[in-house]
Amino acid sequence: MIEPATLITAIVAIVAAIFGSTGFWQWMADRSKGGVRASIDAIRKDLDRMKASEDEREANNARRRILRYNDELKRDVEHSLEYFNDILSDIDYYERYCETHHEYQNSKATLAIENVRRCYRICTEKNSFL
Repeated sequence: MIEPATLITAIVAIVAAIFGSTGFWQWMADRSKGGVRASIDAIRKDLDRMKASEDEREANNARRRILRYNDELKRDVEHSLEYFNDILSDIDYYERYCETHHEYQNSKATLAIENVRRCYRICTEKNSFL
């Protein structure tokens, strides 16, 4: 019968020989030195770019909704208080985005936003929401 300590020593020697001859330990050392870190950093950069792209897309969509809503106001389409509140939320998002992204062209909806707020004040004063 083989002693358990001898058996364990033999198994460890065999495993070390197999992994040593296949380059496994070198591969593990390369991964721990920067390979995994570089991969994680690359994934993080991709996610940051995707988030920035999604944020800009949402700002564009908010601006589109604001402009459409303003067109409806110009054609004397009446709106409910809830719809006004929804578009005011879009305006808040859009303006926050513009404040934090100075490279983003925000002059495209300035007059529309002013008109929406003006119409909101008028509807509030006259209580003329749908």
